[in-house]
Amino acid sequence: MLPDKLGNTALHVATRKKRAEIVNELLRLPDSNVNALNRDHKTALDIAEGLPLSEESSDIKECLCRYGAVRANELNQPRDELRKTVTQIKNDVHIQLEQTKRTNKNVHGIAKELRKLHREGINNATNSVTVVAVLFATVAFAAIFTVPGGDKDSGVAVVVSRASFKIFFIFNAIALFTSLAVVVVQITLVRGETKAERRVVEVINKLMWLASVCTSVAFMASSYIVVGRKHEWAAVLVTVVGGVIMAGVLGTMTYYVVRSKRMRSMRKREKHAARSGSNSWHHSEFSNSDIDRIYAL
Repeated sequence: MLPDKLGNTALHVATRKKRAEIVNELLRLPDSNVNALNRDHKTALDIAEGLPLSEESSDIKECLCRYGAVRANELNQPRDELRKTVTQIKNDVHIQLEQTKRTNKNVHGIAKELRKLHREGINNATNSVTVVAVLFATVAFAAIFTVPGGDKDSGVAVVVSRASFKIFFIFNAIALFTSLAVVVVQITLVRGETKAERRVVEVINKLMWLASVCTSVAFMASSYIVVGRKHEWAAVLVTVVGGVIMAGVLGTMTYYVVRSKRMRSMRKREKHAARSGSNSWHHSEFSNSDIDRIYAL
C-alpha cells in the first residue's frame, strides 16, 4: 500500500476515520504493513488509541492487536537497545585502549630501566677488568727485572740457560702483552651499544683468563728457580696445588658456559617453533638474550 504525502497508508486513514470493516479487510491483504509509520512517526495503533472512546475505536484496536500491531515507541526499542549496546562497546573499547597504553608505558619504562642497569653492570665489569689488567701488566713487567743477575753485572741472568727460566720468560711475556691488549681495548672502546659492549666484555674476559693462566705458569716455573734443586719438592708441591686450582676453576667455568649456551640454543629453537606454529604478537627487541649472564670463557 502506497502512502500519501504525509506518509499515511490506507490503514492509517481507515483507522482515523473509524472504518472498522475497512481496517479488517486491509489487514487481510498480504502486502499490508500493520506497523507502518507515517511522517509523525505513528502507527495505526497509535492513531486508534488517540481516537475518542467508542465501540468502533475499540473494535479497531482489537483488530490491530490481533494482527500484531504495536506502538511506535515499541518499534524503536530494539534500535535504542542497539544504540546503547554500541555505546557501551565503545566505552569498553576505550577503557581497554587506555589500559593497554598504560601497560605499554609501564613495560617500556621497566625495559628502559633494565637496559640502564645492564649498561651500568657492563661498565662496572669493564672498569674492574681494566684495573686488574693494569695490575697484571705491572707485575709481569716488574718480574722480568727481578731475576738474579751475573757476577760481572753484565745484566744477563745467571739462570738464563735453565728450562724453567725460559718457561717463566715466555709465559710472563704472554701475560704482559695480553694485559696490555686488554687495557688498549678498554681505552679505545666506544660506549653506547649494549650488545657490542657485551661481546667486548666476553673477549677481554677470555684474554684475562689467558693472562691469569700464563702468570700462574710463570710463577710455577720461577718457583723451580728460587728453591733450587735441593728443595725441588716445594716447587713440585706449588705446581700441583696451582694446577689443581686452575684446572678446577677452568673446568667449572667451561661447564657453566657450555650449559648456558645449550640452554640458550634450546630457548631459541622453542621460540622459533612457537612463532612458526601460531600467529603470535611480535615481541620487542629487548628480550632475555640482552640480560644473559656474561661468563669469563
